[in-house]
Amino acid sequence: MKSKLKKLCQIINAAVFFGFIAAFAVTSVLLPKEEYSELENRYLSELPELDASGWFNGDIASGLASYADDHFPMRSNWISLHTSLEILEGKKRVNGVYIGDGRMMELAEPADLDRLDRSLEDIQYLCEIADAPVFVMIAPTAAQVYSDDIPDYENVLNQSELIDYVYERIDGEAVTVDVLPALEEAKDDYIYYRTDHHWTPQGAYVAYTEIAKMMGVVPAGLERFDIMHASHAFYGTLHSKTLYDGTEPDVVDFYISNDRSITLTAGEYVGSPYRTEYLQSKDKYLCYLGPNMPIVSLSSDAFGMKLLVIKDSYANCMLPFLSEHFSSVDAIDLRYMTDPDDYIELDEYDVVLILYNADNFSADTNLDKLMLIDND
Repeated sequence: MKSKLKKLCQIINAAVFFGFIAAFAVTSVLLPKEEYSELENRYLSELPELDASGWFNGDIASGLASYADDHFPMRSNWISLHTSLEILEGKKRVNGVYIGDGRMMELAEPADLDRLDRSLEDIQYLCEIADAPVFVMIAPTAAQVYSDDIPDYENVLNQSELIDYVYERIDGEAVTVDVLPALEEAKDDYIYYRTDHHWTPQGAYVAYTEIAKMMGVVPAGLERFDIMHASHAFYGTLHSKTLYDGTEPDVVDFYISNDRSITLTAGEYVGSPYRTEYLQSKDKYLCYLGPNMPIVSLSSDAFGMKLLVIKDSYANCMLPFLSEHFSSVDAIDLRYMTDPDDYIELDEYDVVLILYNADNFSADTNLDKLMLIDND
């Protein structure tokens, strides 16, 4: 009798399990599919094209797995649950993000030194052909400034060593700007977002004061800015990767100049560098200059020098500070262009600044495009 009851329970459990799987499969097929996940801040996988080559090389199987994963019913709930369970087990590193007390920090993989050396050759080429001085700032992320709060993990980028490696090899050709000591000194202030991988405008201001002094100009004091708290509900890229709600949302601040009239030109947009239309979006960092694009320009009533910035998105909230000293700031993002010569004439600029965060710089492949700049 007991064996029959045990067998019946096994049958019932199996039926419930497979029924659950079948219900999810049917639901996954019938529910409408989204192209973009605003919560995760990324485009979702599409169904792969069915062809013979994709079948044999594994692309179809990989694509179907990604599609099923991205369009699984209640996906965001499962991601959030997975993160919570990981934390309950005592794990702090989830999907490449370290979840600490009060903040999240992205942990990057160590740099490929061969790839890094090629990027340094690209910068050295730019220094050779530019008539203007070239400044280089590799900005540390929160994972370096607050490294004492993070346990030792293998295969994690040491940003301090990376910055030293880069600066030693281009010293004498470019002017290197080490902002790590100033950021470490200000680490108790709100210089990095808690849920996003960027620094805040306050952190960018700390770095700006360092580079302004290196450029031989007097940094604008904080009294020259009206600080507007534009939003208290920013959940950034690190929240998108983990969907962890145990960290306080971030504040979006605008540092509006009292002394300069600054105008941003980005595609068809012409107006303030602080784009309030993005306050209602998930990625509120877009308030600083808008979406990434090949080139954006800021103009101000400062004295007539012209600055070229070769950048990633870390530069976006710093550029308005630099407009205090330059009448024209052109910022190019090599990720979104094929040939820089299509957008700039190098000999038009009085100063050149390369500004990347350390994580991006360590893995960047786009600096190779600097070799395409005409040196005539």
